[in-house]
Amino acid sequence: MSTTPSPASSASGPVRVGQLWQDMAPDMVDRERMLRVIAVSGTHAQCVVERDEKPGMAGRETRPMALRRFGTSAFKLIEDAVDDADQALYARFLVAMTSVPGASPSPADYAMAALRAHQELIAATAASALRN
Repeated sequence: MSTTPSPASSASGPVRVGQLWQDMAPDMVDRERMLRVIAVSGTHAQCVVERDEKPGMAGRETRPMALRRFGTSAFKLIEDAVDDADQALYARFLVAMTSVPGASPSPADYAMAALRAHQELIAATAASALRN
């Protein structure tokens, strides 16, 4: 199985490695069973149980699941996969927002911190383009 996006899609896009899905089967909803996609082939996804209220189930791999099922009401996408570039940008914004001073910063303070981080990224990208 590869880590490339599958041709089968859900309402949110293709099934990809790293996504977290909730199993919406009636007997699994109460157990809050969450599955993380660890591999995708042309027709199936391999998942690992990331959360399950039934003792001993977390950490187990599932049988391969048909990709077409992810496009139905059988599963609900909880968390999409994040690529490395997005992860690095997210980390920069988190650092900027967590460095906002004060005991109870306002939403505007957080917005200004994010704007400063955004402006720094644009400046760094422009400087890099000029060097090349």
